[in-house]
Amino acid sequence: MWYWILMFALAAGCIAMLAVSFHSIKKRSDRAVYAGGGRHGYGYGGDEDDPDVPQRRRRREEDDLREREERPRRKKKRLWKIILEDIDSWDKYTFTFYDTVGIGRGKDGSMYEKYLPVAGDGRVSKVHCVIIHRGDKLYLKDEGSRNGTYLNGERLEGPVVIQRDDIIGVGETRFEIQRILRESE
Repeated sequence: MWYWILMFALAAGCIAMLAVSFHSIKKRSDRAVYAGGGRHGYGYGGDEDDPDVPQRRRRREEDDLREREERPRRKKKRLWKIILEDIDSWDKYTFTFYDTVGIGRGKDGSMYEKYLPVAGDGRVSKVHCVIIHRGDKLYLKDEGSRNGTYLNGERLEGPVVIQRDDIIGVGETRFEIQRILRESE
């Protein structure tokens, strides 16, 4: 007997939920139809009595479409992954980032997305250099370090594109770029 009482209660609850859902959908659609004119209340006969309703609706849809097309499309940022290896100690460092990886002697690299602290080298500046992403490439840029940043033995004068097997020299420490991976679109 309890089984049938429970089943009846569940059925009644389902019917009540359907009725409430139907009522709210009907109310929402009525509001959408009557949103254009103040003279129309809920007693209004419908779209067929007013020839302007389909035209207004079509104009509204055209305006929405035009607005969507005019919005600037944001380009999705791509994730980069770079693997560096200290040539002398064979330590590997892996960074997954969107924009920047800083390299320096300082402990706080909060100005960069990721940070590689080079603590054991006194010739490395606190903020020595940065790997930055621009377009579809990664660049190495010196951050005004005292002893300079080197790429494959040549001192940097400005941002330079980096690639696999390049050697980054900061102070007396050298890092080989083992891999550069980019998230596909």
